[in-house]
Amino acid sequence: MKQNFREYIHSLRTQKGFTLTKLASALDIDQSTLSKIENGKRNIPKEILPKLAKIFKLNVDQLENEFISEKIAEMIYPKENTSELLKLAEKKAHYKKLRNLSQGKIGY
Repeated sequence: MKQNFREYIHSLRTQKGFTLTKLASALDIDQSTLSKIENGKRNIPKEILPKLAKIFKLNVDQLENEFISEKIAEMIYPKENTSELLKLAEKKAHYKKLRNLSQGKIGY
């Protein structure tokens, strides 16, 4: 996806013929919240991703990956050394996974 996540939600909504009211209702959020999400004035709650995936018949894992990757991109885009930051983050994520597994924890 080359557009940002909020633009993606807006384009899905308009392509499928959903009004703000109809999609907001399906997501169990109010219309003004959805409008603020689409306009970049409010962050997208991660909890609505499974509902979005179901409504638009998308793969929820892929949608979550897009969501998470955008959050990472927002944090690192001002830096010059993004590749280095991503490599370091990957090492830290791997370490956390191994540590959680060794402590009997499931997930993150």
